[in-house]
Amino acid sequence: MALDESGYIVRTSVYDDSTRPTHQLRPIEGGVWKGIGMLLKQPHEGWRALFKGQYTHWISEVARLFMQPSLEGSLNDMFGLYDDTIPLIHLDRVGPNLATLVASHLMVGVLLSPLELIKTRMIVQSASPLKRKYKGPFHALRTILSEEGGLQGLYFSHNLVPTLLYHSLIPLIQNAAPLVIDRVFCISANDSPFLHGLAELGLNTLELIITLPLDTIRKRLQCQIRSRTSVKRFESVVALRPVPYTGVMDTCYRIVKEEGGRRQEKNVKGRKGWEREASPGWGLRGLYQGFSMQFTSSVLLFVLQAINGIEGTGSRV
Repeated sequence: MALDESGYIVRTSVYDDSTRPTHQLRPIEGGVWKGIGMLLKQPHEGWRALFKGQYTHWISEVARLFMQPSLEGSLNDMFGLYDDTIPLIHLDRVGPNLATLVASHLMVGVLLSPLELIKTRMIVQSASPLKRKYKGPFHALRTILSEEGGLQGLYFSHNLVPTLLYHSLIPLIQNAAPLVIDRVFCISANDSPFLHGLAELGLNTLELIITLPLDTIRKRLQCQIRSRTSVKRFESVVALRPVPYTGVMDTCYRIVKEEGGRRQEKNVKGRKGWEREASPGWGLRGLYQGFSMQFTSSVLLFVLQAINGIEGTGSRV
């Protein structure tokens, strides 16, 4: 426990249990399932906390479902391209159609980015009635508009760059993967279902390696409130960095430096003599939280598809 010059307690580490608020979880180090268990046992959270932000997520997905295909079709008509209903793998020149597809995803993603910001804030904030800042998604939107600079702060803040990167890389990688398998690897799903599934698994893993750190950085920046006119403080159920991140690269550097490795115990000189302090080492661990679960789901999907392909081949024989 550290004290400042005035004698007030200063929280020097998120691992310090003595200065942690009662509504806040300890740092989660045991994986997704341990995190869920801790959340279920946390006061004011429980099983309902597992569904925070779902209504906002539903609104965002429904809006994206209607807007993206319509915008992509309009762009294709504007540039005189083939119908967007034709799969890219059947086109001779995929570049223009791939460009309009990624552009439509990017424009819709930026337009709906306030909903993603609200969803993240709703998930991260404490469910305690005394600590909760946002009462619901519409109240969150009004509060963000009034406290964080209106529409300009909503769209052109520190969240703009990670939003642009995320909503351009995700559709590009996902829609380019079938083209790579067919035209670069020359693997057909009908002739070699096992090799085709193995190639999909490899490219899905590559997508996860690229996009998971970006998604982590994006959510960290979304939790930052850069406003001096906040009526009520944003109290989170997990510890947030007291010093705000300055951008995408700074967020990546700080996570690698501060949350990279496993905690190492060391002796430090305190006000009451030598004390034990935990400090994490450098590494990529903080950027890939949840990687094992998503990778496991991809492997299971590959196994099921491989079994189905073997059964289908056997029935034809």
